Amino acid sequence: MRDDKTPVILVIDDEPAIRLGIVVAIRRHALQVIEAIDGNDGLQKAREFLPDVIISDVMMPPPDGFELKRLLNSDPATRSIPFIFLTARSGREDRLAGIRDGADDYIAKPFGMEELLARLDALLRRVDTERKRGRDEMAEIARQDMDKLRNEILQNFHHELRTPLMNIIAPLELAINNKFSDPELQSYFLKTALSNVDKLESLVSDIIILSNVDLVNLNPFRQSIDLMVHVINPVNKRLERYKSKELNFTYQIIGEGEVKAARREFTQSVLHLVDNAFKFSSENGRVNIDIHPSLNGGVRIEVSDDGPGIPVELREKVFEKFFQISQGDTRQHDGLGVGLTIARATFRHLGGDVNIADSAQGCLVLADLPDIRPEDIVYG
Repeated sequence: MRDDKTPVILVIDDEPAIRLGIVVAIRRHALQVIEAIDGNDGLQKAREFLPDVIISDVMMPPPDGFELKRLLNSDPATRSIPFIFLTARSGREDRLAGIRDGADDYIAKPFGMEELLARLDALLRRVDTERKRGRDEMAEIARQDMDKLRNEILQNFHHELRTPLMNIIAPLELAINNKFSDPELQSYFLKTALSNVDKLESLVSDIIILSNVDLVNLNPFRQSIDLMVHVINPVNKRLERYKSKELNFTYQIIGEGEVKAARREFTQSVLHLVDNAFKFSSENGRVNIDIHPSLNGGVRIEVSDDGPGIPVELREKVFEKFFQISQGDTRQHDGLGVGLTIARATFRHLGGDVNIADSAQGCLVLADLPDIRPEDIVYG
């Protein structure tokens, strides 16, 4: 079994006496060692064990050492393994050939074991230094990416909060400080303020639920859901935000069962699924929600639209917190990018799931909630 803390050396030589001598010396040097009897054996073991260094003879039956190095270079998993060539041919051309093929060192036979071990130690130190430098560089890149993401999230969060807040304050000030002769005009400003109160309330709900997701503290209670009151009515209210798109929204409730779920989280989750369909649909687009309640608290929800859909490679990515298909300055749609995160976390917390399915056109989202389980807490 490989000890990840101790370097592993692969020794490849078709001469048993030389191979044995190298293996014994390396083991006495407190390093792990694997031996291979020829190039083919070495190729297989290099791919299986991914050693820290390979020590290989050059003159072997095909593949010889040079060809073995070229084969390993063609595989991304083994390309970066350091290589020491051993050869009885010490000519300048052979050394150049070894260097051209990516050898890190070249030792001519006969050689002393002390020299081999000294060169091996030097190579391991260099490898360790390069890996540490690589880790530091990767850590710095990750830090920069995290800082960039954090700044984008904060800017987006600032925009998402400030916009509805200003759209509440300004219409209320106009409605209060001006005496409108036209009641409809005053009513317009009040409705505008109220609409943005709804946006702000929805945003605050997202933040609360998201915090509970992070703290693994989601509501465990399964309460009775009135599908018209807790789903269809809020969806119709949300549709008003997209009035200018003149969307064709339809719904069906198929079955007579009663859904039981965490009420606020369930409503917010389904609302996000339908809101995404509204948001990404083009003008006069079609959005449909089919709700299939079961007889013991479960439900299957299908939300479909004829919009651009979600590419297969992004179907899991979109469930990541704060992820949005359009990013940064190219972002075309409002939102924090947490709707699908909340929906999947809510359904999974109660044993269900939310997934994006294949669809001939547009996007199809499936949300499944199982029937009440023995461990569930039913309230009311």
